[in-house]
Amino acid sequence: MTRAKRAKMPLEKELGGVEYYTLWGLCEQVPGRTAGSRLSPNQLLKYVKEGCPCFEHAGMLLFEKDLTGFYSWLRQRKPLRQIKAQERLRRIYGR
Repeated sequence: MTRAKRAKMPLEKELGGVEYYTLWGLCEQVPGRTAGSRLSPNQLLKYVKEGCPCFEHAGMLLFEKDLTGFYSWLRQRKPLRQIKAQERLRRIYGR
C-alpha cells in the first residue's frame, strides 16, 4: 500500500457518540518490537485471530480508545506456537 493511500485510511470511527480506533488507528497507537516502530496491520490481524478485544461493525474492525484492556490481553496472551509446543511436551513427557 502506498503512503498516499495509507494517509487516507480512517484512524477513528464514531458510533453512537463514542469514538473507536480502526485497524489503522490502533496500529499508530501501539509501539512495535523495535524502538521507534509501530505495530503492523498484519500482526494486528494475527492478534485478532487469537482473540484480542475488538468488534466488527460494517466490515471494519474497531477497538476501544481505552487501551488498558488491549494491553492486559497482550501481556497475558500465549502465541499459538507456544501453545503447540506445550502440547508436544505434554505428549512426550506425559505431564
